[in-house]
Amino acid sequence: MRPGRFAVLFALGALLMMSSARAGDFFDGFPDLPLMPGLTERPESAVVFDHATGQVATAVASGPVEPAAIRRFYRRTLPPLGWVPECAAASCPPPDRYGRDGEALELELVPERGETTARFVLTR
Repeated sequence: MRPGRFAVLFALGALLMMSSARAGDFFDGFPDLPLMPGLTERPESAVVFDHATGQVATAVASGPVEPAAIRRFYRRTLPPLGWVPECAAASCPPPDRYGRDGEALELELVPERGETTARFVLTR
């Protein structure tokens, strides 16, 4: 095999590995809510509540990440997924709120003992 073909095959293999690794970078049950690197999902804290006019669902993750870094990550990654920030400035007061197609997503951050817990509340 020629060296050029090996490089192309290697690059394709690396891309396939990266895409399959990225597939797990979202919350379980929230296929379009990315899980920030450094945070670990807490599935035991997830709650789904159906009511007469819709649904409320929560997802929780935590890790040794500063709240400001978490806010920056989600302010950068949610808009390409269709989430429109209620307040787009860096000085917006917490919690962060986003809207999309009749849904609302709220991000609440709780720092405690060197870790931050990120709690997402999705209302449909």
